[in-house]
Amino acid sequence: MNRNPPEQGRPGGTEAGAAEDPRDGLMRLLVGPWLFGAVGAAVRLGVPDLLAGGPRTARELAAEVPADPESLYRLLRVLVSAGVLAEADPGTFALTGRGELLRSEAPGSLRPLALLYGERYFAQAWERLPEAVRTGERAFDLAHGRSVFDFLAAHPEEAARYTEGIAAGSAFLHEVPGAFAFPDKARVVDVGGGDGGLLASVLRAHPGTTGVLHELPAAAAEARETLADLVSQGRCEVAVGDFTEAVPEHGDAYLLCRVLHNWDDAACRALLSRCARAMEPGGAVLILERVLPDDAYPQLSLAFDLHMMVMTRGRERTLAEYRDLLGAAGLRLDEVRGLASEMSLLVARAE
Repeated sequence: MNRNPPEQGRPGGTEAGAAEDPRDGLMRLLVGPWLFGAVGAAVRLGVPDLLAGGPRTARELAAEVPADPESLYRLLRVLVSAGVLAEADPGTFALTGRGELLRSEAPGSLRPLALLYGERYFAQAWERLPEAVRTGERAFDLAHGRSVFDFLAAHPEEAARYTEGIAAGSAFLHEVPGAFAFPDKARVVDVGGGDGGLLASVLRAHPGTTGVLHELPAAAAEARETLADLVSQGRCEVAVGDFTEAVPEHGDAYLLCRVLHNWDDAACRALLSRCARAMEPGGAVLILERVLPDDAYPQLSLAFDLHMMVMTRGRERTLAEYRDLLGAAGLRLDEVRGLASEMSLLVARAE
């Protein structure tokens, strides 16, 4: 049988259909960091990978971790309550769909993202949120005395894990090659394209296209590995540079994947203007971001908006705000397509 978290008829449970007590609801929010800590501990201990072959008892897992059996059992119970594990039989644990995504080799694994969000430098920035709200300053700068990008430039190991984590959170990217009609022989420029995963998927889905990955030195080095086969075929190049200064010219499509949300409006207008000037006639700027609705409160998108306030000078924006940014850069919004994980593809062209 499959035992789930306590509900009707179990100690501490809630009657089916009963309204949640406000105190209980608030308590669930307050213990959220503890649940995330449990997930992070399980990942670091290798529990999801050890369960890849099927259900195991806590004692069996403890022998392989290695860990104290009773302590590990208590950790596993919490993960059942969070929907990461299921208790296949009493004392025997298995991965759920959520848990599968924490395996190292799982397709679309979020393990690197779970590790990234547990980095100490992230937590230190969030600790300064009250001061950031009072002053309007960037919480990360208050905590570390420099921007997150300068911090990562000075810490290559953290930068590598950051790039890997951001790439892992990009499950929506598989939709992008089919969400826009890339013209045959189009030159696709991925501005701030990270490890090159998005550009690689576009070029492989559209064999007639060529590409340029534009990134800072550390990320560019990683992108060269991702794009090695396409580079050797002459279909792609990796250009080292800073998009706050210039972008590669003569592109037919400029990809900005989760770039604009890192920057304030002035920086976004400047970057969009650079792309508009560099773009070939008839070209398009393709923006991949979470778009905030005007009349709803999507938790994931709003959480990322707050995260941008903590980590950068950026923000998530509404469609009207994107139209204003584009208009100031001489661009118009032509099309919006919804993607997974509350993401959207915004297609902009020259006015």
